Amino acid sequence: MCANAWRLNRACVPAMILALTTAATTVAKADTFGPVHYDAKTNQIVVTIHYRGTNPNHHFSTQWGRCRKLHGQLHGPAPRAIDLGILDAQGNDAATRRYTKLVKGPLAGMSCRPATVTLWTSPNQYRNIKIP
Repeated sequence: MCANAWRLNRACVPAMILALTTAATTVAKADTFGPVHYDAKTNQIVVTIHYRGTNPNHHFSTQWGRCRKLHGQLHGPAPRAIDLGILDAQGNDAATRRYTKLVKGPLAGMSCRPATVTLWTSPNQYRNIKIP
């Protein structure tokens, strides 16, 4: 029987491996970044997101942070930085298949320029891109 947590019973090992494998395939579905670039013609950041779920229809929204001036530069204007969160509306969807989607972050009207944009998605995936 597998009830004794203090002693490892060899008969329990296959059951524990199966349980851990099942948990990993249904929970490990972090959104990750593919290629990211700035499109000057449309004035947008274009992001490829790889995600796992039950369907290809996940909706991703963008959430801009506040513009920050970075200190430490000796010459010229202080560089700026801003965060762009890319949020999956179905973040709790079971991780059954892998999908890819393009997400665009429009920059029209953004006065925090030039800047380094730090893209982030859950859990703890980051990517930096410089925009003019």
